[in-house]
Amino acid sequence: MLLIITPNPSIDRTMVFTDLHLGSVQRTDEVLVTAGGKGLNVARAALTLGQAALVCAPLGGHSGALLADLAAAEGMQGRWSQHNAGETRTCVLLVNRSGGDATALNEAGPILSGADWASFAGLVVEVAAQASLCLVAGSLPRGVAASQLGMLLHQLHAAGRRVIVDTSGAALQSAIDARPYGIKVNASELGAILGYAIPDVDAAKAAVTQLHSMGIAVAVVSLGAHGAVAADASGVYWVAAPRIAVVSTIGSGDSLLAGLATGLLRGQNLEAALRLGVACGSADALTVGGGRIDLAEVASTGSATAPLAVAEPAEAELVEAMRRAQIF
Repeated sequence: MLLIITPNPSIDRTMVFTDLHLGSVQRTDEVLVTAGGKGLNVARAALTLGQAALVCAPLGGHSGALLADLAAAEGMQGRWSQHNAGETRTCVLLVNRSGGDATALNEAGPILSGADWASFAGLVVEVAAQASLCLVAGSLPRGVAASQLGMLLHQLHAAGRRVIVDTSGAALQSAIDARPYGIKVNASELGAILGYAIPDVDAAKAAVTQLHSMGIAVAVVSLGAHGAVAADASGVYWVAAPRIAVVSTIGSGDSLLAGLATGLLRGQNLEAALRLGVACGSADALTVGGGRIDLAEVASTGSATAPLAVAEPAEAELVEAMRRAQIF
């Protein structure tokens, strides 16, 4: 089972515009309201891939109850800790189709007390006992120090759990210091910690090699349109992303993480798991809404990095084709 630890969940309200102009009255073409935060996006993509996953997150207020209902409606499994610190945050995502860009307006969220975090961390440790792989995805809530994430990672390590962390800032530094099984971040986030820019594939190779030398078994840095680079004991790998007509990149990194984790759980080597991750991230960028991927698009984008011939097969045949090509 894949456990997805989501410290700072949200209700994501995605508003799509044909041609967005700030400073004037605008009308949406489409609105999506989903259970969000990085971990929920990862779970959504993992569910599409057929990977059993459980989300663990702290929830509060009416919006917290709505998030649990929205997740259940999509078939996502969750274990929630309840707090009285206020409403679970809402994030607004503005997608501009004409410009091919998107803007995220993220609320900071409620301020959790020490008791709130202790309750959540205790639930995580309890549930993790049944997990084959754990992911920590997203930012920390206000009121929670970065060191508290490090403490949780030490607890999970002591319990023999493999954990891959996707976060940023001080939380990322604390995670690296705790030496989890894996780190998956984007170039900007990792560069801010390592103290140098990561503008290209060569710099990314150096960065993941440095992370691996620090005791991180699996180090992954995503490079947007340039794909992703990863390192483990077997070597350093780069998977280039295919050229696509991007709709929105918000959530693409989360789908990449879902694909990577799914591949690793299914026994793939790092190179094959990274191919699946990049294929999922690219498929996500073709849609609106984080973690929303289509298996046919995963197969199509994955064919840019591995041999695969798919001609409108039924879903079961598509899945088998991707497995044979080590994309799925």
